[in-house]
Amino acid sequence: MGASVATLGADTWKGRDEVRAVLDAARRRLSALDGVVIASVGAECSVPGKLVDLDSDSWAARVERPLHRTLACFQAAFGCLGATGGSVVVLVPTLSLTGTAGFVPWAAVTEGQRALVKAAARAWGKNAVTVNCVAVPAALLVTAPARRREGGGPFDRPGLPVAALERPSMRAEVAPVVHGLLSASWRSVTGATVAVDGGAWMTP
Repeated sequence: MGASVATLGADTWKGRDEVRAVLDAARRRLSALDGVVIASVGAECSVPGKLVDLDSDSWAARVERPLHRTLACFQAAFGCLGATGGSVVVLVPTLSLTGTAGFVPWAAVTEGQRALVKAAARAWGKNAVTVNCVAVPAALLVTAPARRREGGGPFDRPGLPVAALERPSMRAEVAPVVHGLLSASWRSVTGATVAVDGGAWMTP
């Protein structure tokens, strides 16, 4: 697709300044930075558990900490893009759009991210910075060990609607949509959640 990409791990980042330093390094490496894609909030979100068993410490670890990382990424991204314009895209799981037993923290993180996306899109439009979500099947956002540990059950659960479009894998379908949201041709789209799930849920 003609894009230059730098991939950066986020799990060890602690604050806005550290994220900004990493993004500045990526900009120097690529000679320009047109967009930032946030594709993970940490492994703790994908650990299943019962809602009634959540205490304040586990809620802080599985919801508040990932949301703080997202906020730091947003702040750092605006620091890099606010003067020149660009795009921020957040990949989120579709499970938050429909609800999934055992993953209340992940759904809470996702809805928090979507709220941040809308607020940032509204505030940063005057700086020519667009902010959007791309909702994908949850299995695409977890590591292979996590998928094996769960046997695919929580992510490919019974009762999943038949997708309108039959695809052997959604992984290759996501990148073109993200690329589009990062490109100038999609500059009029901001504050939106675009579902890339083959038409399984068809939620707004």
